[in-house]
Amino acid sequence: MRDLEFGWFIRYIHANGSSFFFFFLYLHLCKGIYYYSYLKQKVWWSGLFIFVLLMTEAFTGYVLPWGQMSYWAATVITNFFSIVPFIGHYITEFLWGGFTVSEVTLKRFFSLHFILGFLISVFVIIHIIVLHDKGSSSSKFENLNKKVNFLPFFGEEAFFTILSFFVLVIFFVFFRPNYFMHPSNYEQSNPLVTPLHIVPEWYFLPFYTILRVAPGKISGIILMGSAIIVLFFLPFIKDKDVKKLNFYKRDFFFWTFICNFLILGYLGSCPTESIYILFGRFSTFYYYYFILFLLKWK
Repeated sequence: MRDLEFGWFIRYIHANGSSFFFFFLYLHLCKGIYYYSYLKQKVWWSGLFIFVLLMTEAFTGYVLPWGQMSYWAATVITNFFSIVPFIGHYITEFLWGGFTVSEVTLKRFFSLHFILGFLISVFVIIHIIVLHDKGSSSSKFENLNKKVNFLPFFGEEAFFTILSFFVLVIFFVFFRPNYFMHPSNYEQSNPLVTPLHIVPEWYFLPFYTILRVAPGKISGIILMGSAIIVLFFLPFIKDKDVKKLNFYKRDFFFWTFICNFLILGYLGSCPTESIYILFGRFSTFYYYYFILFLLKWK
């Protein structure tokens, strides 16, 4: 930020760019659910593997500023591995590089953050290769049974999206550089002072809510992990039954699911009070109810 010339610009491009990256990633997942992209199994699964790797990449990057939120986020998340029977504490100590979160942990997370970028690049290439082979769903050519070239049919939309992305990122970099960052993360990490309210980055908030509403640590971790794992089972939905759904009925269920996901995100930023926990449990129930029951399964 200070020692490197234009260091502030590089840092804010990186921080705000990652937030917008996740914004478009969630839009892409929503599009995949709406247009039945999950019925193309290999395309859907390769995309979800990228999603999981990106969440890991984002978490390790969130730790690197080493502020209060970074330190305690690393403490909370790494402790999840302690629930693994017999070897849980060994995994946790390996991630820590000792018996507690320290600068050794920071160096390990920095190395992991760097290496994951290359691994994600490999999965992106695989995703594109599979997509080129299997094709994708589209609002323009939804009823056609033949492949359509990317150019010129989708080139204009892609150019407009990329241009909008850069305009938004540049706006936040120059005018709202700290909008997506928590103020507490500008405080130096202190293992002796626990923040009153630990809040992850906004793109983790829906899953953070699912974690918090569970009555116990183990059940919360299982429930949160299942929220992502259940997406891998969407390709087993019966194609004919899904497309027999009434258009307006399908749209209603889909948009209520999207609104519910946004509510989960909002509740994740709220204090751990009983009223927010109660609404969080209702929202968590609907999240699973939509995927497991409202969609038509084989």
